[in-house]
Amino acid sequence: MSLGLADSQSKFFDDMSQFCEQTLAKDSIYSFLHRERSRLFPDEAFADLFSGRGRASVPPSVIATVMVLQRLEGCSDREATERYAFDARWR
Repeated sequence: MSLGLADSQSKFFDDMSQFCEQTLAKDSIYSFLHRERSRLFPDEAFADLFSGRGRASVPPSVIATVMVLQRLEGCSDREATERYAFDARWR
């Protein structure tokens, strides 16, 4: 599996980014992770864990962010996957 990279330009045109900026409290963990995800968990820092062949993975920065929220909220892997799929704050 090859390294998937988060699109650094997408936040300028993304409805989810606008949602986060307009609705989440500035001091919430969700807002903090939205702002700082790429600085805290740069995808390139995980490059040695992936091969250069195959389908691109989910960006490691996304997985790391979900793992932080999973730990903070005490969720199982299945619950974290469901929250990422259905709870806008997790995205």
